[in-house]
Amino acid sequence: MKADSIFSQARIFNPFLKIWETADIAVLNGRILYVGDAEHAGISSKIFIDCRNTIVMPGMIDIHLHIESSLCTPIEFAKAVLNRGVTTVVAEPHEIANVFGVSGISAMVEASKDAPIDIFYGIPSSVPSTNSSLETTGGKIGPKELKTLIADYPDMICLGEVMNYRHLITHFDALAKGESSDRTIELIRHMKKQHPLAAIEGHCPSVRDLDLAELLYFGIDSDHCLQDTEGMRQRFERGMFVEIQEKSVTESVIHFLESHDVDGLYSFVTDDVPPDILTTQGHLDHVVRKALSQGLSLEKAITASTRSPAERIGFRDRGVIAPGKTADFIMLSGDGSDFTIKQVFRRGIPAEESIHASKSYSFPESFAKSVTIDASFSLEQSFDIPCSAPNYAVCRVMKKNRENTYTAEAHRKLPVRDGRICWEEEEDLNLVLVVSRYGKETHAAHGFISGDILHDGAMCSTYAHDHHNILIVGSSKEDMTTAYNRILSLQGGICTVSAGSISAELPLSVGGILSEEPMDKLSSQVVCLQKSLRDLGIEHANPIMTMCTLTLPVSPELKITDRGLISTKTAERVDLILEHV
Repeated sequence: MKADSIFSQARIFNPFLKIWETADIAVLNGRILYVGDAEHAGISSKIFIDCRNTIVMPGMIDIHLHIESSLCTPIEFAKAVLNRGVTTVVAEPHEIANVFGVSGISAMVEASKDAPIDIFYGIPSSVPSTNSSLETTGGKIGPKELKTLIADYPDMICLGEVMNYRHLITHFDALAKGESSDRTIELIRHMKKQHPLAAIEGHCPSVRDLDLAELLYFGIDSDHCLQDTEGMRQRFERGMFVEIQEKSVTESVIHFLESHDVDGLYSFVTDDVPPDILTTQGHLDHVVRKALSQGLSLEKAITASTRSPAERIGFRDRGVIAPGKTADFIMLSGDGSDFTIKQVFRRGIPAEESIHASKSYSFPESFAKSVTIDASFSLEQSFDIPCSAPNYAVCRVMKKNRENTYTAEAHRKLPVRDGRICWEEEEDLNLVLVVSRYGKETHAAHGFISGDILHDGAMCSTYAHDHHNILIVGSSKEDMTTAYNRILSLQGGICTVSAGSISAELPLSVGGILSEEPMDKLSSQVVCLQKSLRDLGIEHANPIMTMCTLTLPVSPELKITDRGLISTKTAERVDLILEHV
């Protein structure tokens, strides 16, 4: 029997028997034909790759990520992650869906067709992430749109993360009894009816006990948010699948995973990785390396990045090295303990050949004109926060930290003069403005941040999770105005301003959230932008992400949209001013 290629004497971890074995891998038509002694089985090939006991593992599978968070097109993303050992992803395009709706999702799918990796998609379940009374978006996804996407795109294989978890918990009785319904429940019901085996992905930050059980009752049976050991234990006890991203890779979490037999109940994911980190530190390989450094065994790490995600999402043709499976391989250097990737193969072919064969894609011209501001809107007037307090106003403040993208609600007494809050006098405070940009009535909401903030400068961004309205943050009106005007002239992007001048900028020509530049150029631009944010005082490891999630109203604890301050504990709008003093 003739095979296309034979990988001889490969060192393979068998996740079924949980043993290591040395075997030949015969590949035919991009799939594995045989694993064993090829010569004894009578299999030959003209292409012979001598592995010499090199560890060969399946290509990695990332089942929860947003390509838009890498700020690049699907083709550029695929080229970058394939060399990092990622051969299959399940992306959820809710960022571009918030800007363009179904047409944005359609464009992402079209842009993925010639990618050098397999890109599947989850149907966004939370566009908008809460409801239209709490944030303005350019598109929405409801039952009608879900039906269209299922019918038109077979690569839509699951329901993306259900973000409006607090609403489901708060209104559980009425929703469970069928006395009332909402968009999220209707989406879940439609998905269960049309695709009963499809996964329903969850977003359940800090949810435990009865609240967790209520989400599971609705069929939401995974969570990718920040984990600690007790929350993770509760999820495992209840059969919930846990998707572990880098921020959850702590010594205590990894010790739990290593000391408990929970293989198959968790996988590693990336969620959001910016270009600079992707090109320097890595992607899913970076998460795996971190887990290994915290004490996870190589066997568990391989399972959690291959077989477990495949089984979770329903892939029957990949995730293990066995006959009939896709011939996506990673060769590791040495004993694999440092997870250094020696070479990657896709469909049995070197990754470089797959990358070379991929074709570029240009988004429609209309996607470059997505920022529309009403002519009557005045940014200058938005800087003034009226207040009738005689001397001081006690205000809610989003207190940022340096570890993650969560915020805490703090209260500050701010001076009031001439009927306005004098926020400029507070050196340890930034003003935040969110301006709607989707051609509807333009309006702005105010907020304040403390903790990890900008000093003597400003930033402006149309990349602002998840509604992607215009986010402006700064310590002076002048710098904030300069940043805002620059982003309007670019029709989308991110920029920083210091002492009245642009210090760094990143044009995002596709919907204000994606760049069509090659990855190396994009990465260089992002490096400059990240440095500029650090120079202005941001200490978080990922300055862009920590700033651009100030607008995410489903991430604890207090966030801001164009509609105002949002408490994620109650999923309701709350007042900026608490008390007059």
